[in-house]
Amino acid sequence: MEKIVVGVDGSKGARQALEWAVAEARARGAGLVVVHAWQQPTAALMSPYAPLLADPASLVETAHKTMTDSLATVDLTGLAREPERRIVQGPAAPALLAAARDATLLVVGSRGRGGFAGLLLGSVSQQVAHESTVPVVIIPPAARSNSRPDG
Repeated sequence: MEKIVVGVDGSKGARQALEWAVAEARARGAGLVVVHAWQQPTAALMSPYAPLLADPASLVETAHKTMTDSLATVDLTGLAREPERRIVQGPAAPALLAAARDATLLVVGSRGRGGFAGLLLGSVSQQVAHESTVPVVIIPPAARSNSRPDG
């Protein structure tokens, strides 16, 4: 059976990627694997207050909430089976690449929660595009309602 892997991080771009991946999985009769990677913030680890700033139990709870909230925003009816949920501690790009090793397709949003909003691609989408051994679909942001087609 075909398998489509999609990354979620709670951002609007990730939601759009998830919507696209669900529709594609539905159309292909493919399985869907939804991946959320989390890690302790570097600044918190370098602080003398690290135990207070980066409580691992709180980070795990937030990761599970991000996954649940992400899946709650899309219509999952008509899928071949329930989506597989993978919550991984570590950087997002390696987690997505590992999950997609035996996949048909890897889907990500063009921009996630971090970095600089003005960049065309985020670091995760750039890294998976360069390193993936399977086809990658990068979902661009939706057109802004206040933008004019003529400039």
